Amino acid sequence: MSASIELFGPELLPAVARFSERYWNRPTTPQFMRWRYIDSRPFARTIVALNDGECIATVSALEKQYLVAGVPTRVLEVFDWHCLPEFRSAGAGLRVMRAMMRQPEPLLSIGGTPDVIATIPRMGWRKIGTARVFELPMGGRRLSLWLRDRVRIPDGVTRKPLQAIAAVWFKPRNRRAPPSGQLVPVSGVGAQIVGLYRQSTVYGFVQEPRPALVRWMTTCEASNGAYLTLCFAVEGNLCGWVLARVYQRGGEVEAALLDVFAPKPDVATYEWMVREASAALAGFEPWLIRARATCPLLRAALHRARFVEKSEGVPLHLWTTGQMSVPEPLHVTLNHTDEPLRPYPAPHETAAFLGRDEPSTE
Repeated sequence: MSASIELFGPELLPAVARFSERYWNRPTTPQFMRWRYIDSRPFARTIVALNDGECIATVSALEKQYLVAGVPTRVLEVFDWHCLPEFRSAGAGLRVMRAMMRQPEPLLSIGGTPDVIATIPRMGWRKIGTARVFELPMGGRRLSLWLRDRVRIPDGVTRKPLQAIAAVWFKPRNRRAPPSGQLVPVSGVGAQIVGLYRQSTVYGFVQEPRPALVRWMTTCEASNGAYLTLCFAVEGNLCGWVLARVYQRGGEVEAALLDVFAPKPDVATYEWMVREASAALAGFEPWLIRARATCPLLRAALHRARFVEKSEGVPLHLWTTGQMSVPEPLHVTLNHTDEPLRPYPAPHETAAFLGRDEPSTE
């Protein structure tokens, strides 16, 4: 094999599209491929391995702005690291990752397959923390499957009473807002939301939203779902925001709290924000709301809002050419790598639920 390693350019789109068709169950329309690989170029990088003109391995990264110990720092969040099985023994996958590691910015990897989690420490990455995964089951026929996986029910005991009780227990409830507290849906991420991050002295490692990147992310195919941007104010002053997503998966509607941030957080504030956002998402009738957190305050708030913490965590690994200190607490949510886009819409799925009226957030 005489593979070449190249930084993606528009001329490589046909080869990458053929690789994507073979490797992933994702949309393969020209519109989707252009959105994913061309429209993302102002803030995304993809490195490919080519063998006889065919793409055999890729790794991508999104360039994000972080505050690390209060210092603005560009970080590349890596994702979509894959290699065709027949070329793994030749090291094509390792070569594209090593090329990404030669980029000047620090690299952040969040979770991944067991192979990824086992491999990158051997390549010199260091673990900087663990994100915890949470779920809020909402009801419907899928709730019984959720209970089956997590609750040991004796044989002969019907699930219906337990399912009814669980549906009431997990139902989102609006938390009493602080005095003059207000939830304000907005059309997107603007300067006010970005400005919240410069007010914070709590987090040692936190990602600032980039409005252009969020606009790109939320303009994927309609079947990828709907995104809600919710701002929270007290006495007219913005005190936090939530980015949420509703999408269809396997014929069911799911939702996710992608980001939950307050510059001066406490458990009560985060619980108010989580409960209000969950109640807004309930109007779309999802069977499950997902969340992820490293911040102890946000994790406590999710527990109080009756989210269930899953036993397995998600490791966070960092690559730097020098010694970059990452002080705690870290604030890592689902708004990282390609997590706000996953699951990508399968070619056969539709977004019929998007035709409903947007739920009231009063």
